[in-house]
Amino acid sequence: MLLYSEDTSPWCAAVRAAIYAKGLVIPMAEPPGGFNSDEYLRISVTKTIPCLILDDGSPLPESGVIIAYLDEKFPTRSLMPNDPEGRARVALIQRLAENGIVVPIVQFFHDTRDGVADAVDRAKERLVTGLSRLEPFVAAGGYAAGPAFTRADCVLAPAVFGVAAFSGILGDPQLLARHEKLSAYAGRAAQHPAIAKVLGELQRAMAANQAQIPPGVSAPHP
Repeated sequence: MLLYSEDTSPWCAAVRAAIYAKGLVIPMAEPPGGFNSDEYLRISVTKTIPCLILDDGSPLPESGVIIAYLDEKFPTRSLMPNDPEGRARVALIQRLAENGIVVPIVQFFHDTRDGVADAVDRAKERLVTGLSRLEPFVAAGGYAAGPAFTRADCVLAPAVFGVAAFSGILGDPQLLARHEKLSAYAGRAAQHPAIAKVLGELQRAMAANQAQIPPGVSAPHP
């Protein structure tokens, strides 16, 4: 197998977190020619990252699908609870984190790149909504869904890091801090070895890509 990944992508960060948490050894590479290249389109079909190339050479895109596949193919160190209620809680937190945090952050960069005038206001509004919806479902201690590290943490931990890193750009440095459970969770999750490794990768990638920050916007300080 081979994972096509890019260190600044929160979608890719979630998959790498799952790989590290499960102790898997899977080679990783950036899309050849960039993810907009014709070469990568031929490989991935969707031209999106991350994309896992399976042993038979077929592509498997979409971060949530990749995480589920790896967790089922390699059941050691499972990232899902055994009970239906626990599995539902993990799936819910994962979905809310994807739609309420990751999507607005990614959309913010598309909007700023495209010169959307109200990009900051739109991103802040979406994140406030997303964080508010997530807050009641996050466990008060331990990890996202309880005492065990799960698929939900693979998505949520890098996502809340993104909120903390870019809230200054959005003119609201206390955006995450106002959501006490999520803010406390961010500190706990950062101590997990898989998340610590992913956050280090994100920080280094962000520092290396400061030149890509839109003109007139301050670089984030995670």
